Amino acid sequence: MESDSFVAVHAWLQHHGHWLGPFIALAAFVESLVAIGFIIPGVALLFALGALAGSGLMEPLPMLTWAFFGAVLGDGISFQVGHHLHARIRDCWPFSTHPGWLKKGEYFFEKHGGFSVALGRFIGPIRPVIPAVAGMMDMSPLRFYTINLLSSVPWAIAYMMPGYLTGAALKVEVPQTFYFLLAGITIAALLIPYLGLMMDRALCRNKMTLMLPIGFVIIGHISLLILTVMDISGQMDDHNAMIQTFVVNISVPVVEHVLGLVTWLGSAAGLWFPLLLFCVYFLWTKRYRKLLILCACLVGMEVTLWLMKWGIEKPRPSNFDGLEQFSFPSGHTTQATFVWLIVSLYLVAGQRRVVKFCAYSFTLLIALMVALSRLVLEAHWFGDVLAGALLGGVWFSAAVMAERIYANGKLPLFQRS
Repeated sequence: MESDSFVAVHAWLQHHGHWLGPFIALAAFVESLVAIGFIIPGVALLFALGALAGSGLMEPLPMLTWAFFGAVLGDGISFQVGHHLHARIRDCWPFSTHPGWLKKGEYFFEKHGGFSVALGRFIGPIRPVIPAVAGMMDMSPLRFYTINLLSSVPWAIAYMMPGYLTGAALKVEVPQTFYFLLAGITIAALLIPYLGLMMDRALCRNKMTLMLPIGFVIIGHISLLILTVMDISGQMDDHNAMIQTFVVNISVPVVEHVLGLVTWLGSAAGLWFPLLLFCVYFLWTKRYRKLLILCACLVGMEVTLWLMKWGIEKPRPSNFDGLEQFSFPSGHTTQATFVWLIVSLYLVAGQRRVVKFCAYSFTLLIALMVALSRLVLEAHWFGDVLAGALLGGVWFSAAVMAERIYANGKLPLFQRS
């Protein structure tokens, strides 16, 4: 799009804000459409539309919803094009004049398999062709649309939120400490998976595939027990109050707005979507043991969570009624940690370490941001979210342990996976 045309559209949307949503969906659709994404500067366009939404024209959730549906539809049509044309797509424009575009996509798909549908969304040079290549390679439609739906959520967040935050920051001053806090959370989300994967690799080389998940289950339980005793006895009160004071100082409206959306990624309503997709997929492919492991660990996590809440009965920083009145541990943090790590576990099974690192880092970043959102929204104390992260991590490790036992067909402590 020419700069003059873009300025004109930008000015028009400022006076017709109700059209911003359809424009976002259209931009996401075109950016995801086979081959067209090479021609249209979709990333810049989505950033600009996100900034426009952040300036006050649209709330974050509707913005992400429009982007989500546009991306799902664009990739879905691209998949159908590849599925119906197969090799004949090579003779169609623009691949007839630029065959290298398609070859890069084919190589990437052969290297990463079905996960390339999710990973390819974030890699510009191959993004517009991966869905079509998946159709050409006769990828199962059920598997494609499952991955398409799941990966469209983080894609919408990654492509739209930077622009939204930029537009909001230009309107309202955001405390500098908030950006330092985000940097710290990002470093933690990168460092923890890196160290975990390095340790797991070393242990697997020595035929000790169960040692890391068993070790975390044991250490996690001990840490959770110590934290619970400290919290009940009041030893965490000063730390909770100090951190809560710090968090309140960064709680400007735009931060609360964004984190109010992030907290939804740890709610039961937000997490039933990926869980239901995996359950349907496991039933369809007759992977009943995987379904049993997922359901058993999910139920175990929820039962443990609510027994702790009702047993400890710790009040929240702010008043809540009914089942939500108890604070320790944080349910949102527990559920986000467990579910989003489980999503990565199933999506990257059999993939290279770099793919696993990217997936686990991104999902851990989501869990940590959900934890931060609970503090900023004054729904929990620091000890609550720390306990929630430990509890979610323990049940995720239990799921990993069960998966490895199932993969080996027996209970070996020293057996290569």
